[in-house]
Amino acid sequence: MASLPAAQVPSTAVAQLAAELEQATSPEALLRVVRALGALGQVEGIPLLIRAFGFNRPAVGEAALEEVLRFGELAVKPLLEHMDGFDYGARAYSVRALARIGHGDAYGFLVEAIVADFAPSVRRAAVRGLGRVAARRPVSDQEQALLLLQQCLSDADWGVRYAAVGSLTDLARSGLPELRSQAQAGIQTALADADRLISLRAQMSQQELAADP
Repeated sequence: MASLPAAQVPSTAVAQLAAELEQATSPEALLRVVRALGALGQVEGIPLLIRAFGFNRPAVGEAALEEVLRFGELAVKPLLEHMDGFDYGARAYSVRALARIGHGDAYGFLVEAIVADFAPSVRRAAVRGLGRVAARRPVSDQEQALLLLQQCLSDADWGVRYAAVGSLTDLARSGLPELRSQAQAGIQTALADADRLISLRAQMSQQELAADP
């Protein structure tokens, strides 16, 4: 975000774009406002981008996600504070953002989402981000994440199992060295998954880790 001219833009610009967001009636108009909010680079505009997750317009949601990610770790607090508790589609975008940013403060939310959220898209995104996020947490959290990801390898949802393999790979690569062998053992288990895509993902993970000892 260093290249964004945040300090040079008056906050009234965000207020103006907030009004335009309310008045927008077409996907094109929504996209224009979302891109303008990202270009401003002001943190106070992040809640508006998060709100755009819930407009039920995939192109708008993806654009808003892209703009939120440009803020990096500055977006973590707004994402957690403005999480949509009703619209699971919007919530999935927020969890995807948290997963990709990978900040340790998202840990508790991701664990809760994996255990309790009813929406497969939210759970998959949370599982995919847990390994990366947990690697920035204390030992006890990394151990808990490892256990939870191992359990996810037996989930009824193939998307959760697929995400768990990638997340275990992240934990093996970036987490505590003493947990690496256990994470690799989980990936080894996934080789026997009945879904061919998951076994292929496990093979790819093994190759990635072999190249990054």
